[in-house]
Amino acid sequence: MLGLTTVFGGSGFLGRRIVKHLLDHSVAVRAASRHSTLAKHPQVYGGSLSAVKADILDQEQVAAAVSGASTVINAVSLYTEHGDVTFERVHVEAASRLAAAAREAGAVRYIQISGIGSNPRAASAYIRARGQGEEAVGAAFPNSIIVRPAVPYARRSSSFASPRTFLRSAGRFLPARLT
Repeated sequence: MLGLTTVFGGSGFLGRRIVKHLLDHSVAVRAASRHSTLAKHPQVYGGSLSAVKADILDQEQVAAAVSGASTVINAVSLYTEHGDVTFERVHVEAASRLAAAAREAGAVRYIQISGIGSNPRAASAYIRARGQGEEAVGAAFPNSIIVRPAVPYARRSSSFASPRTFLRSAGRFLPARLT
């Protein structure tokens, strides 16, 4: 039986689905997100769900969100940089700090949701940051689990509303020779 699982990015595209899956399997879940939208709709999810406002870039909020969790899942993703919120800052630095905080809080399992094709030496800043993030997480939480899903798609997704929308936006992440 799993203890408490904290899901960072719990209100996001993939995070919501992870939270629902865990709750469907009777796992107690703490959904951590910059936007506490899950707290407004607990009846949609049922089960043992608590939602906390926690920005992965805020170390105090991170520490509070992982406290008491036996498993921590990082489903936070950034597809477009803006201001000081960069791929490096979210996918490498924050992911590493989250993994370290989970280890320090006594979590026994850490799962990093990365991305297919992640490579720390890639020309694409996004793909490179994902790969570097995997390395940083592995150093901060030995025996962490890295998951590299393909691009998520849902008919009513706000991230990639259709394959056509995805293909138009994918050019930002692919090396020039593939676009």
